[in-house]
Amino acid sequence: MRNFWFKLITVLAVLGATGSASAGFIDNYRSWQQIGPEGQAAYAMGIFDVMIVFVANDQYSTARALGLRECGAALQLKAAMMAEAITKYYEDYPEYQRASPFVAFNAYLERGACSPFINAARAQMGLKTMKKP
Repeated sequence: MRNFWFKLITVLAVLGATGSASAGFIDNYRSWQQIGPEGQAAYAMGIFDVMIVFVANDQYSTARALGLRECGAALQLKAAMMAEAITKYYEDYPEYQRASPFVAFNAYLERGACSPFINAARAQMGLKTMKKP
């Protein structure tokens, strides 16, 4: 738990150091661009860190967390790589540039590159696989 709070404070500090973008939420492509590469990497890692937390009595969240952890290790994901995936989503789907970076993360990582790992964890737990995005 101590590690989680340290990471959260680090992400907030990085975002706060990015200038005018820190005055609001990072909730669309425009605000995503304003935080720059370092802020994007920190933000993407923050999303990942939150997604790999186990939720008591929620098998689907647990399967997602296990799958994302396995995916991160197998693909040797780095914060900058996750940020690039979010940026690529915004560029590939300009009609979704009003969506939050979480939506982009979900589409390209959780339901994209990491979905085989999440589905494997679901299968091991006797759960249905995720539907295609």
